[in-house]
Amino acid sequence: MRDTVSLRDRMLVEWVAQAAVGDAFPQPYCWARNPLESVILTLTDLGVMARPARGTEWPAIAAEASAAAVAWLQAHPRPGEMDSP
Repeated sequence: MRDTVSLRDRMLVEWVAQAAVGDAFPQPYCWARNPLESVILTLTDLGVMARPARGTEWPAIAAEASAAAVAWLQAHPRPGEMDSP
């Protein structure tokens, strides 16, 4: 897990959190042989989610990634987005 996340990586996590079935993958992931696999590997490298178990179906992995991205964003708000008392 990285201590800091680049803006580009954060934008990916934000995209995963709000993406719907059928949405086009953002660049550069859209150019990968398997865009979903590339996104999942990036999320695991960032520490957003755990590496999926072998044999897990892609729809289940995508749902897990979306939930993990939402949870990660809640735990790591952008500077200035923190709730005021």
